[in-house]
Amino acid sequence: MGYKQVSCNQKKQMIKQLKYLLIILTVLFNSSCNSQVQSKSQSDNESERESTEHLIDEKVEYDAGDVTTNGFLDKSGNMWFTTTKEGVIRYDGNTFTNFTKKDGLCSNSVNSVIEDNKGILWFATAKGLCSYDGDNFYNIPLPKGTSPDVSPETGFPSNETEALLSLIQDRKGDFWLGTDGSGAYHYDGKTFTSHLKFKGRLQPPNNNIYNNCIQSIIEDDDGNIWFTSQTHGGISRYDGKSFTHFTKEDGLPDDMIFSSFKDKDGTLWFGTLDNGFISYKEGSFIFFNSIDATHFMVSCFYQDKTGKLLIGSFREKTISLFDGKNITSIPFDKDKNLVEIRFITEDEDGKIWFGGRYGILYRYDGKELKDFTQLKRGE
Repeated sequence: MGYKQVSCNQKKQMIKQLKYLLIILTVLFNSSCNSQVQSKSQSDNESERESTEHLIDEKVEYDAGDVTTNGFLDKSGNMWFTTTKEGVIRYDGNTFTNFTKKDGLCSNSVNSVIEDNKGILWFATAKGLCSYDGDNFYNIPLPKGTSPDVSPETGFPSNETEALLSLIQDRKGDFWLGTDGSGAYHYDGKTFTSHLKFKGRLQPPNNNIYNNCIQSIIEDDDGNIWFTSQTHGGISRYDGKSFTHFTKEDGLPDDMIFSSFKDKDGTLWFGTLDNGFISYKEGSFIFFNSIDATHFMVSCFYQDKTGKLLIGSFREKTISLFDGKNITSIPFDKDKNLVEIRFITEDEDGKIWFGGRYGILYRYDGKELKDFTQLKRGE
């Protein structure tokens, strides 16, 4: 097969044409790439905008029945928050994780949480006691009363409920549970023993049924267990053998007691439903009344590093600071966001958390009060 010889001028011409072709191809290629990058950037912006709009659309409008009821720091440094409608929420410092019935939680209505001496979490729920071992939830229902289950003194029955409001584990490792109407239970891990179900006023009177709601439980430095009743049962103390009951007849300003707290000195504090707060130390109660004490409901206490008490109310009142003599409003809540507060607690970094009605959850780091109400949903 023959071939045609190409001259030097022809070779130069061909090389020149190839250069032009390469330039054209490069321009076309870059144009295409730029178009793709621009298109991707526009797509990302649109996606981000849609995501933001989605979050705005999904914003929850909480009502008065939505309450962040309790906050708790576990041994691993996680914060746990309980709610009346959204189950429980874990915060590891970066991410919120929501646990509900679909994850095995016994009820989405949860009032309190503790961690036992083995690292198991326990929740007081509307469906009884619920434990969590880090992988699974387990339900321990409350026992049903026998029939007839009536007071040996009056012959009137007690309310029966499966809902729990409060719980602690004492120094012996046993659990004490406060119910929403049936007094309290002692639980040793196997057996429930009923207490205080026939204390307090018959409510409502025309039904002739005892309805003793144990809103809080606390253990003092001597190992006594204290129970507060928000339904006219006052304060009850158990010394391991018998109960001692304190009511208005014993000098309490109110027999409807909502909250309790033990400070660093071992002094006990009790918050009433209508008449301020009370301290107890060395066998004596001291009643503290504020200037605006009318309907001063105390839902929670917290002691800061200086020894002062932060006092929360579950009514239209901001957080108060008590220095032992005077009550003042805290200075870092200028917009009065912290009203109708259910709990005050602290995380491992010393930041203070507040939760309450309308699903609110705030954190104060010493400089800024930050709103986590919507963020806690983990969106």
